[in-house]
Amino acid sequence: MQIELTRDEWIETAIAAGVVVGVLVLAFLFTALVIRLVRALLRRTKSGMDDQVAAALRVPFILLAGIWGVAGALFTISYISQGDERWITRMATALTVLVVTFSVRRVLVIMLEWQAARPGSKGKLHPGSLPLIRRGVTILVFAAGFLVVLDTLGLAISPLLAGLGIGGLAVALALQPLLGNVFASSYMLSDSSIRIGDYIEMRDGPTGMVDDIGWRATRIRSFDNNIVIVPNSALADALVTNFTLTSLEASAGVELGVSYDEDLSQVETICREVLTTLRDEWPTSVKVSDPVVSFTGFGDSRIGVLLKLQSQTWSDSFGLRHEMIKRIHARFTVEGITMNYPTRRVLLQPGDVAGLAPLAMAEGNSVADATGDT
Repeated sequence: MQIELTRDEWIETAIAAGVVVGVLVLAFLFTALVIRLVRALLRRTKSGMDDQVAAALRVPFILLAGIWGVAGALFTISYISQGDERWITRMATALTVLVVTFSVRRVLVIMLEWQAARPGSKGKLHPGSLPLIRRGVTILVFAAGFLVVLDTLGLAISPLLAGLGIGGLAVALALQPLLGNVFASSYMLSDSSIRIGDYIEMRDGPTGMVDDIGWRATRIRSFDNNIVIVPNSALADALVTNFTLTSLEASAGVELGVSYDEDLSQVETICREVLTTLRDEWPTSVKVSDPVVSFTGFGDSRIGVLLKLQSQTWSDSFGLRHEMIKRIHARFTVEGITMNYPTRRVLLQPGDVAGLAPLAMAEGNSVADATGDT
């Protein structure tokens, strides 16, 4: 297609192109000046989030200036009809919405990453929860921006919203279990009750480290390095013990029993010596914690004893408990302290032994007959 323009129209086109270039140059210079001033003002702040936000908004500002610079330049051309001007305004507005949508999404992601990386634990977003929340924010922002763009271009979005409502109801009914898992994952992430990297124990379920929290299921890595996939709805409804929610330190405990004939003061002294030495020598024990030696009660055949040491993490408690059992058993063997097996003592009254004589006589006859045969 050949475009035939008069000399005046070519001059108008050249002037419009010059306006666009001038606007872009001014926008670039103005943005550089503003960024420098903002960085100078925010240099005293400890947070780096404001610097990242300012840098992220630099390119969108130049794009917006370019979009409306082109639109304004086109309005100065005389051969652009009024109908074309309306479409130019709509297209410029739609592009503006797209740029703003991407900018809002970028700023929200920067804020989420800063919230996850900032020091301290109170109100801090867990880094493992960041990917899922970032995907959700991206979907919501882009969906809202897409609807605004359609409305700006003059397309009716009411039928689309109505169709989405009816279709969404049908999809929700069909995908009710899946949506239940999705909402359960959102609840766990927002509540921070279960986070990636936590050591958890489900009642009547697996025990291990949370490897990933997805839309539908949570992956738990057991101690034999197997991945157990648990639906989020089942995990949210289960009784869960989170060993790392408040502190990484965990107790390594051992329960045992000693004979009633033992000197309990000696038993306590020996146990405390063994635990103190183990605490000082073991690399993953908490050095500032005091060993716990406590008699727990009178059993059927023994006196119960509870021993405890603190390990740095829950996973370290297993090795510490293993070494504790070895050293206590070795020391008790050297000291001659008896750890009773479960036994029962049967007491018989004099009248109860009358029936034992015929049994003993019958047993003696059986032995005699066997000897006579040989």
